[in-house]
Amino acid sequence: MRAPRSANEVETRLRTRGFPDAVVSETLAFLLERGYVNDEVLACRRVEELLLERGHGELRARHELTLRGLADSVITRAIAAVLEDRRPIDLARRALARRFRDRPLATAADRARAYRFLVGRGYPEDVVTAVLEEEA
Repeated sequence: MRAPRSANEVETRLRTRGFPDAVVSETLAFLLERGYVNDEVLACRRVEELLLERGHGELRARHELTLRGLADSVITRAIAAVLEDRRPIDLARRALARRFRDRPLATAADRARAYRFLVGRGYPEDVVTAVLEEEA
């Protein structure tokens, strides 16, 4: 089974393979009508995976979904749905604990490493700062 594709990815793939515009439009309409392509579902599933399973932050999820051609409104709704009863700071804490295995961040070098890790994972600077202030 292949990974789900966004409408934009399907359209791009068909166009690069040389299909005429009419065929591309008809194919996309067919897939959308039957629910084979659903950007909303794709966005929610991918955001859940990135934020809850892989420990990435909102910025990383937003970036990845933007690269896949999803609309900003779809991305925003998916992130809001996943974060509905969760706080980004709690997710950042969990990611930090998994990475550093609850080791104390005793030195400035440890704290800098933790900062780079969380920012690199896509957490906003204010969330990273708040988590690291708790560790101090």
